[in-house]
Amino acid sequence: MTTPNQRQDLELLKRIKVGQDRSAKEELVTKYLPMVKHIVKRKYRPGYEFEDLIQEGLISLLKAIDNYNGHQYQVKFSTFAYICVLRKMLNVQKHYASVKHQFNTNTLSLCGQGAGEESRSLMDVIDDQAAMDPQELVIQKANLRRLNEVLRVYLTKIEYVVFWLYLQGMNCGEIGEQLGLDSKVVDNAKTRARRKLQKIIHQYGSLSNPQIPLRARKRADLAMEVNVI
Repeated sequence: MTTPNQRQDLELLKRIKVGQDRSAKEELVTKYLPMVKHIVKRKYRPGYEFEDLIQEGLISLLKAIDNYNGHQYQVKFSTFAYICVLRKMLNVQKHYASVKHQFNTNTLSLCGQGAGEESRSLMDVIDDQAAMDPQELVIQKANLRRLNEVLRVYLTKIEYVVFWLYLQGMNCGEIGEQLGLDSKVVDNAKTRARRKLQKIIHQYGSLSNPQIPLRARKRADLAMEVNVI
C-alpha cells in the first residue's frame, strides 16, 4: 500500500524526471533536508567540518533523486534516500580511517620534502606571493613537531587531511577520489585551511612560533541553517 507521503514523493519525482521541474526538485530537497541534517549530526565526530558533511549529504540526496526507481526498488523513496545519505557518511569515515595512519606517523615539512618533484612548499600553498627568509625554510625536527601540532589544533580533520594530501602534489580531483568527497568540498577545505594559516602567520609571524596557543578547538552550535540553492 502506497502511503500519502510516498505518493507525494512519486509525483515530485515524476515532475523532475519528465519535465525537468526545478521547483519540484527544490521542494523535494527542502522536504528531506532535515533528514540529512539528522544523519550528519548522528554521525558527526569532532574534527570534521559540519558544513562539509551537510554538503556531502545534500549531494547524496540529489543522487538519490536522480537514481530512484519505484519499480526497481521495493522501498519508499524516503527509505532509499536515507540509506544513500547514511552510506555516504559511513564511507567518508571509512576513507578517513584508511589514510589516518599516513599522517599519524608523518610530520609535515615546510619544504614538502620527500614527496617527489610535484610536492609543494607549505609556504607556497599558504601564500604564493610570500618572500620568505631562507632561514625559515630550515626547520629542525622539534619545530616540525610543533608545526604539526599547530596544524592539528587549528585545522579540522578534513582540512588537515586535504591540506596534507595537497602538499604531496595531489589536485582537488585526486584528493576527492581518494577521500570519497566531492571536489568542491575538497577545494573549500583547502581554501579554509590556507586562510586559517595566513591568519596565524599574520598574528605570530611564523607557524612554528612557540607562542601560538595549542588550545582545544571549540565547535559552534550545530543547529545551523542551510540554504538550498
